[in-house]
Amino acid sequence: MRRVVSVVSIVVAVALLGAVLYSATLVDRTPPSIKRVSLSATAGDERVGQTLTAIDVQFSERVQAGSAERSFHINPYVAGSMSWDGATAIFTPSERLPGDTAFTVSIDAGFEDLAGNTAATGLDGWTFRTVGPPVVAQADPPDGATKQPVDGAMSLRFDRLMDTSSVVEAINVDPPAIFRPSWSGDTLSIAFDQPLRFGTTYSVTISPRAADTGGNHLGAPFTTRFSTVAAGVGVVETTPGNGVAGISVRSPIAVAFDGPIDPATASDALTITPTVAGDVRVINLPDDGQIVQPGAGQTTPPGGRVLVFTPSAPLAAHTTYTVSLGSVVARLDDPGKVASGRTWQFTTGGPTTSGQNQIAFLSARSGVRNVWLMNPDGSNPRQLTTELVPVSGFDATGDGSSIAYAAGGVVKMMKIDGTDLRQLSTEGHLEYAPLFAQDGRSILIGRRDAAGGDLGYWLVPVTGSTAPERRVLSEGAPPIGSVDLAGDGVTPGDGSSVWASRETFDASGRWILVATGAGDVRLVDLGENPGAAQPGVVPTNLVADAAPVWVPALNAFAVVARQTGSATFSLWTVGVDGVVASRASAVGSLAAAADGTIAVLVRPSGGPTHVAVLKLAEQPTPRSLTFDTDRNDRWPAFSPDGSSILFGRVPIDRTTVSAGIWTLQIRTATLAQLSTDGAEPRWLP
Repeated sequence: MRRVVSVVSIVVAVALLGAVLYSATLVDRTPPSIKRVSLSATAGDERVGQTLTAIDVQFSERVQAGSAERSFHINPYVAGSMSWDGATAIFTPSERLPGDTAFTVSIDAGFEDLAGNTAATGLDGWTFRTVGPPVVAQADPPDGATKQPVDGAMSLRFDRLMDTSSVVEAINVDPPAIFRPSWSGDTLSIAFDQPLRFGTTYSVTISPRAADTGGNHLGAPFTTRFSTVAAGVGVVETTPGNGVAGISVRSPIAVAFDGPIDPATASDALTITPTVAGDVRVINLPDDGQIVQPGAGQTTPPGGRVLVFTPSAPLAAHTTYTVSLGSVVARLDDPGKVASGRTWQFTTGGPTTSGQNQIAFLSARSGVRNVWLMNPDGSNPRQLTTELVPVSGFDATGDGSSIAYAAGGVVKMMKIDGTDLRQLSTEGHLEYAPLFAQDGRSILIGRRDAAGGDLGYWLVPVTGSTAPERRVLSEGAPPIGSVDLAGDGVTPGDGSSVWASRETFDASGRWILVATGAGDVRLVDLGENPGAAQPGVVPTNLVADAAPVWVPALNAFAVVARQTGSATFSLWTVGVDGVVASRASAVGSLAAAADGTIAVLVRPSGGPTHVAVLKLAEQPTPRSLTFDTDRNDRWPAFSPDGSSILFGRVPIDRTTVSAGIWTLQIRTATLAQLSTDGAEPRWLP
């Protein structure tokens, strides 16, 4: 019996021990706690909430919802609802929280977990603040900025991400300016479609309609102001000109201003499309009207006035280039004033390989007067010289392979394709009216010193000759001031420009008939004493305003001139023996064909000038070939075969404006207009 009781006691003891162990290991006796409180929508700081934020309370374990919700408090009081996600209670306010307000969240002790354990502690007070209205943290340019570029842009950085559409709709620019907005995070960039006005104060205002991504509106209008730079530099000219075709592939690109400019502001002022590599310089152009008098010092204003871009390689042929000048080029003496921007286009032509049977002429169509070529029918006009100051006179070798020209008192020479460009004039000289000798190995030029003093005419070797330069006439060089001749270079009289080549060699190259810059006609014998410093000179008592010609059939020169003291012009011949004879009525310039035909200009009854022809041995009276009543004919020249006459025209009421270049077939009297501009044309052999 005792043994049975002992067994029962042991069983009971084991059962009690198991119950104790079960209670100790499987029954939850740990009270719940609060692990973390957070906001669902912050504004960069975990204790700064958006006004549409929820409050998340994460417990250490799942709790009885009712006990936890009864323990939850928010001060100031906000109505809302509680939802659950596992052990996390989510309090969602019924309405948007007020902005810029401090809140305290507290949870009383006594909430229970699912096992009935009661929390001994709660949350004494967890605080957060709602964001205030969005603000512009930074403006560029800043408020009150001055001297801003008219083609600039601006940016506004907010203190948070914004509702982009509401911001753009809230912007007002005064004075009105169309703009294009773009966003990068919290930053708004504003680009203006058109350049702003010079010297103008602009206000950019954002109304409270603008809101952040949480719907918070600006508390007050935001306004920033800036002033644009004042206009103070004018663009005088762009080279090449806008819309011009046939520009040389070796042409520089230049902008001339009406005042000195700051080189630092010009370095990146040009944008060229297609892209072209090259160098930018700021220079003053040669000006033979601004001479340096001995002891007077430099008369040219300091600071360059011309921005020049020189391509590092020839431009592409038959290509349209677009050039844009930014509104950044400032005056040298007043950086607060800049030039307005502009955009223009030009189209290149093709390089010229030969000038034979081509028509050369002066034209300012590129913006500056230069030498151009075109086909005999007027097609394919293309620029030869690429000077930035007007070309005043030019000549070509007999084979059409090279050209010499004067611009700004400087004589240069180059091959017809634009290569091998070299300056023939030396420092201290102003030189004009280049004319190749018969063999092409020397050039006759009129020369003045740096002060404008008359040095006469000189024969200067250019290629294949070791002979020294030789003085031909001691006086009579063209005057200074060739850069002042405007446009195509048309002068009011019937003749040619005083800076044109108004000299002619005979067929042998020994004799020269020169119509000097003063108009005096003189016969020069280069062979009378080849070793003499200056050759023999025969005066003719004639005054001319155009170049003479050599007439092989007469073995004499012909020139349209008047006798000294007379006002009447006529056609004269001058023999190499010095015999001078009046031949026929004529004015202006003339030309001679190989068969002895001479083309002159006549003025019947005092009206417009007409092209006429004669042969002195057969027909001493000129026969008119043109009969226009509203235009004057100028500068006749024969085609290489002598069948056609090339000439220019000017309106009778605007005698310094070209009315184009024309050709006339002598046999049929057929007229054809080759161009609407141009002066001093000649038909290259």
